Parts: sequence; structure tokens; C-alpha cells
Amino acid sequence: MCNAISKITMLAVIAAALSSCGPDKETEAADRLVAQAKGAIDRSDFDSAFIYLDSLSSGYPRQIEAGRRGLALRPAAIAGKTQQEIMELQMLMQDASARIDSLRPRFKAVPPGDDLLEGYYISVDAPDDFRSRNTVIARVTPRGEFVIVSSLAGRTTRHTHIILNSGQESAKTGSVAFDASLPLSRESVRFATGSADEVGRFAESIDDGRPATVIFAGGKSEAKDKLSAKEVHAIADSWRLSQAMSSLAPMASRLEQLKAKLQLARDQDVNINKN
Repeated sequence: MCNAISKITMLAVIAAALSSCGPDKETEAADRLVAQAKGAIDRSDFDSAFIYLDSLSSGYPRQIEAGRRGLALRPAAIAGKTQQEIMELQMLMQDASARIDSLRPRFKAVPPGDDLLEGYYISVDAPDDFRSRNTVIARVTPRGEFVIVSSLAGRTTRHTHIILNSGQESAKTGSVAFDASLPLSRESVRFATGSADEVGRFAESIDDGRPATVIFAGGKSEAKDKLSAKEVHAIADSWRLSQAMSSLAPMASRLEQLKAKLQLARDQDVNINKN
């Protein structure tokens, strides 16, 4: 907040200076902005450097020499700011990797098989007898996608979504049409591609030893059953692992973009200052 206020104050001061300058003082004012930009770069305050350089180009377009020197400074400001962004992003990636490393021992990997196109990770706290119980479990795909799978005895409820309830709070999945053609003796619905995220976030928010109730809803009727605190914890941990895993790919892509931007700025800096 203080930083934002200081930037606003800086802009106000520069605007006042621009409005009060006469022709004889324009060169001095433009030179001052160049010096201020150079000082900001030297102390790694690249946001301020951009403010000074932008003020120079917009306020003193006729000051050719100062403009040229300001233009020569811009690649260094871009390189410095980009380097800061790279360092911040690398710290976020290290944090995500550390969270994955801390969570992975609490999961087991299920490899692809004849009836399973893609493997997944499942919490060791998830019930082993999932298919014979009225419950829900969470899975995490290798890409970090969070998935909820339901299991309900019989085929009469025909539920299309599930609701997780604890006290006065609840969350639900998106709706998935019931497929009566599946050759299953039980109802089982897979909630993925973001439709289960609300339940994952909710499970994490109540992961303090509280049990929950799962409601199989949206069909001809509703059914409900209890989830133990251990089962809630398994869903919450799956959500945490999903968030950490899914964050890495876009951060890695962004890192490559920033590295390319940094190299371009450095090349421009060398070429400008060589001439």
C-alpha cells in the first residue's frame, strides 16, 4: 500500500514539474529524469525507473538527446525487472515442489491398466473398500487434475452431483448426467475438469478433525451417508496435492517466456550501448 502511495506521489510531483517547465528549463528537467531513472536502475527500483522513463518520453518529446539516453536505459530496466520476476517465480516453483514432496509420501500411485487409460494418485487415508460403500473419494491425475468419484449402492437414485455438508456449511460438485448404459451394479459418477474443485476447497477448509455428510443428489431421489474425519482429510490432502501439481506447468511455461524476454533485453542493451 505504501509503495503504491509513493508511486502516486511520484507521478504527481513529475506532473507538477512538467506543467511548470518553460522552454529554457526543459533540458534541465529532462536530464533530471534521465538521472533519476539511472539512479532507480542502480538501486534495483525498476518500477520507479519505468515511471521516470515514461514521463521523459511523454513530457519531453522534443528533448532528443535526453530521449536517446533514456531509450538506452530502458533495456537495462526491462532486464532488471524481468530478472526480479524470474527470481520470484522460481521461489514459487520451489515452494510448490516442496509441497508436492511433503504430500507424495501420503499417496499411492495407481498405474494405468486394461480398464484404466490414465493412472492417478490416491491418498493412503482413502477407504480401500470404496466400491462396496456409499462414499466419495478423491483422485489426482498426473497432470494435477482434482477428481471426485462417487459410489452408491443400487441404481435407483441416479444422482448427478454430490453435496458435502458439515454443520451449517456445504459445497457441491457440478452436475454430470447419469449414464444408465454403464454396466455397473452400483452408481458411480466421476466429477472432473473443475466440477469437483468447490468440494476440494471445502474439504480443506474443514480439515480440522470434523466429519462430514455426503449427499447424492440431482436424481430421482436423494441418498446420504457419513464421511469420517479421516475420509475428509484424504479429500483435503488430494486437493492440496492437486493445487501444487497443477501450478507447476503454467509456472514453468511462464519461466521460459521470462527467460526469453530477459535475453532479448540483454541483447538490446548490448547493441544500444555498443553504438
